[in-house]
Amino acid sequence: MEPAVFFDGRSSRRRIVALAFNDRLEIADPAAPDGPPLAVWPYDAMRRVDSPEGALRLACTMAPPLARLELRDPAEQDNILRLCGSLDGPGSTAPISVRRIVAASIAAAAAIIAMAWFGMPVLASRLAAVMPYSWEKSLGEAVDSQVLSLFGNTCAKPKGTASLRKLLRRLQTVANLPIPPDPAVLRSTIANAFALPGGRIYVLSGLLKISETPDELAGVLSHELGHVAHRDGLRRLIRDGGTSFLVGLMFGDVTGSGAVLLAGRSVLSASYSRDDEAAADHFAVTIMHDLGRPTAPLGALLERLTGHGPPEAPSILASHPLTVERQAMLEAENVPATGPSLLDDAEWQDLKRICDR
Repeated sequence: MEPAVFFDGRSSRRRIVALAFNDRLEIADPAAPDGPPLAVWPYDAMRRVDSPEGALRLACTMAPPLARLELRDPAEQDNILRLCGSLDGPGSTAPISVRRIVAASIAAAAAIIAMAWFGMPVLASRLAAVMPYSWEKSLGEAVDSQVLSLFGNTCAKPKGTASLRKLLRRLQTVANLPIPPDPAVLRSTIANAFALPGGRIYVLSGLLKISETPDELAGVLSHELGHVAHRDGLRRLIRDGGTSFLVGLMFGDVTGSGAVLLAGRSVLSASYSRDDEAAADHFAVTIMHDLGRPTAPLGALLERLTGHGPPEAPSILASHPLTVERQAMLEAENVPATGPSLLDDAEWQDLKRICDR
């Protein structure tokens, strides 16, 4: 039989003790059997604490905080387990079973997934609606640095840049965005354009190559201005950033360092919801109508892209698919041109050549 070991909590002295299981547990010094007990612990005040393998280590809520009793004899351990009904009560540090750990982990994972799937979209919509535009612009600048790291520097031939800014100024006279759009062109074979939170509008040179008229490009840019006006990119950034952070928690990224990167890149490849796309299309139609320009060129551009290269070729259709309803709406809303051209021929050619070396 292995002896019980007792620490009184007042000194570091290690004592070999004898136990008497009476109406309370009596802890005695075997060298002084006729002397008073070293301690008397009520059974209902005893608590299990962290123990080495094969031992049962106990504390007592009525003893000094550091007092410990360690039992290694199976018979004594059985007596304690039989007599002490509150071993794992308040104040205990009982080891948690693997089953409890697994159950708690599953519950935590389920809560995180539910928050990411259901809670983040609602939260993102509410935050996007009330976030100050100065904050949105700062978030957009953070994403902008990622864009430039992916694509490199912007194309900046002076005449082409002037033409692009003139086109966006014309659209802004109608769009009247709280944050004026800030356009730029990136060199890429992909035919696309996208808007960042805060009003930054990027046109990829592949789209300039495919576009045949200023009205075609203006339709695409007006659509992107619709996303800016409705704060779709901001909502997506908040939602995906929060979701990435929650998923990161599941895999140990407690700092959220990966969330900003994942969220920023999601803005570049985001495919908006059908409702978001429809709202941006109607915004574009309103702009083109108010400028006296037709909407059919946007539909013609998108339709032309469907036959340009293999179906999987990257283009604006990847994030803005041309559905039957969308094409029908653009055709139904088309009106003859009554306003002046958005760019003259020379300005349009300057813009088309903005990335020429």
